[in-house]
Amino acid sequence: MSPLLEIFIEKGLLLDTFGILGLGLVGLAALKLARSHRSWGGTMMALGAIALISARLYFLLSRHFVTDSVLDAVGPLGYAVIYALPPLLLSFGLAGVVWGLWGHERWLHEERR
Repeated sequence: MSPLLEIFIEKGLLLDTFGILGLGLVGLAALKLARSHRSWGGTMMALGAIALISARLYFLLSRHFVTDSVLDAVGPLGYAVIYALPPLLLSFGLAGVVWGLWGHERWLHEERR
């Protein structure tokens, strides 16, 4: 198998790329929604998408930058932050997207009354 094909298939670069692009499109759509309708739900969705993109990029890049020497240098508090940050970003990102969808739908429902 060629090295380029191995990077795309076995290392998951293709899925990672599509995931980042999809989250970016969600963020752009949410920003457009927030600007066109002046909805706080669109802003929450955009913030949630940004948190999800940040967590995904952290997962992709941490295997290259977080080494044993870095973990020794940051100490126990830094160690806890390094390992607690991705789940927190994923949780808050998903909550932001869901809360934004709910808020925008509720805002549209009240606007129609």
